[in-house]
Amino acid sequence: MSGREIIRLDTHEIVQRATFSPDGRRVATASLGGQVRIWEVARGLEIAQFRSHGGLIQIQFDRDGKSLVSASINGTAQLWDAATGTELAAINTSSKLPQAILSPDGRLILAAREDNAGHLLKAGGAELKALLGHQDRITAAAFNPDGRLVATGSRDHTARIWSTTDGANVVTLEGHTDEVTVVAFSPDGRSLLTASRDGTARIWSVSGGRERAVLRGHGGAVDSAQFSPSGLYVVTASSEDRTVRLWATQSGREIAVLASQDEAAVRPGLTRVAFSSDGTQVAIVSGEERVRIVRVFQTPNDLIDFARRTVPRELTSCERRSFFLPEDPATGTCPG
Repeated sequence: MSGREIIRLDTHEIVQRATFSPDGRRVATASLGGQVRIWEVARGLEIAQFRSHGGLIQIQFDRDGKSLVSASINGTAQLWDAATGTELAAINTSSKLPQAILSPDGRLILAAREDNAGHLLKAGGAELKALLGHQDRITAAAFNPDGRLVATGSRDHTARIWSTTDGANVVTLEGHTDEVTVVAFSPDGRSLLTASRDGTARIWSVSGGRERAVLRGHGGAVDSAQFSPSGLYVVTASSEDRTVRLWATQSGREIAVLASQDEAAVRPGLTRVAFSSDGTQVAIVSGEERVRIVRVFQTPNDLIDFARRTVPRELTSCERRSFFLPEDPATGTCPG
């Protein structure tokens, strides 16, 4: 289900985060020193940059790609004009666990602070509601596609789904045995993906909170997880086992390893992954001075058609391996 690396963005600084714009044409990267750069994907060219507070750990475009929110380890989140780099608003968050996300329409911000609560704010920073119920600090958050629900994950090993209308706790999801590191809604809003330091990712039904699948395979904490735009797949990454893995949403079956420990033996651990808006590319941030972009195919036929166009003859065993196709028969090592 996956192809090969197609481009690298050389940032000349250690990258902490990367995210695609909604139209998939741009990637924003954030460095630990606070530099935000926006890139044109097709040509790998930097088209804008601006400096935020140091220690950036999160960046996110709004639905139309015009605004960008960033969160820093000093406890400040900032809302920016993505084209000009003009600061539109500054929001106070936890100095230890900065977390601030935009609703799909850009009208709400969910900020986590040191009081174990989530705080729903207007885009300008005025607080609307406090989400109370977690027994430890919030470590992850995500709005559903229509903005009517927001999910939070916590050090208390649970995830919770809340109504943004009245702040009510709609459902509590219990099953992880360690801190929840990621929460993410499926594109249709019917499922929630969670990941944890317990080494698993889990898929839940939003209605009723039933656990539908457990994704097991990582050898350490899962730091990053996301549904594909089609909702058919999930991509996960672990800094501890240095792998990026692709899964089938319906069955929870692992499909491919997009990056592995052998590849990364001399590199820092892989930390973050993000799908492009059309699901055909995955950006991989690995604590280096570059971002790798890998091609991903939505169906097996897409992959086979691409392989045939690239090599218009019967593929060798090694070529099949390079396209993540089954080898028949499997052979030994292939040239690098």
